Amino acid sequence: MIQKLKTLFIASIFAVASIQSGRAKADLVFSGPTETTHAIDPAIAANDSRFREWANFIDPTRTSFAPRGSSVINQTGGFNSLGDLDATQIANGLSPGFLTVTFPTGIRNGLGHDFAVFENGFTFGTNSNGVPGLFAEFAYVDVSTNGIDFARFDSISRNTGPIQGSGAFAGYDVTNVYNLAGKHAAGFGTPFDLAELTSHTLVSGGLLDLNNIQYVRLFDIPGNGAFVDSLGNPIRDNWLTTGTGGFDFRLGTGLGVGVMNVSAVPEPSSLALLTIAGLGGVAFRRRRHARSRDMEGKATESV
Repeated sequence: MIQKLKTLFIASIFAVASIQSGRAKADLVFSGPTETTHAIDPAIAANDSRFREWANFIDPTRTSFAPRGSSVINQTGGFNSLGDLDATQIANGLSPGFLTVTFPTGIRNGLGHDFAVFENGFTFGTNSNGVPGLFAEFAYVDVSTNGIDFARFDSISRNTGPIQGSGAFAGYDVTNVYNLAGKHAAGFGTPFDLAELTSHTLVSGGLLDLNNIQYVRLFDIPGNGAFVDSLGNPIRDNWLTTGTGGFDFRLGTGLGVGVMNVSAVPEPSSLALLTIAGLGGVAFRRRRHARSRDMEGKATESV
């Protein structure tokens, strides 16, 4: 019991730290669609010399397109559309599309930003400060070491509507957006820093090694406001897009996920231990759920 309380206490501290970190950034002005010199989240050009490797495989066992997305995975540089959801699908709880990539080596928590995610948005409109807006399709970004336990980056989205246009064709002010893939224009990646996940419970629980990230998952965000950022703000982007929609991903050098800080090749035993720990957690949750259902059945019988 004491150990359980201690674990809950530590988890609550990490949660508070995460919320405070998000609030500290809540009122900041973030980078524009092609702004490469911004101090917080600069756009990173696809030909930047800091890139050391690129995602080279879309994992079909950890990828699922929404009904209006792509029908097959394209591993050769073509588009993979995660698929937008309409209002009925969202109301019915249908999962947005998601896609998971792997790497030749992996990602580590190094100096500055560690990797960047690319999409195909284009500039459209201008905000009150003269910064271009963006035809944007956003996605949450999750990372994992063992392919089972994923940690999501906290995000911010302060837009209440577009700065030009409406509905499926509009420009959004991405200086109000932080840590969502797709906030930079085509040819420029959105950077992510693994140090922001240092206090995540998966790290403290030994299920996520920030120096050995093997999976990056992109989870589409239908932009009607039904999905929220880490502070509870509704996320807005171009919705409802026609045809195959949602976040668009292309695999390959200069296209998908570029890595600046490459992880050391892990010892097979280390990766195996993390995988076993993840599977053990899944098994424990399943057993606990089964026991709960068994107890409910017994209680019903006694009545």
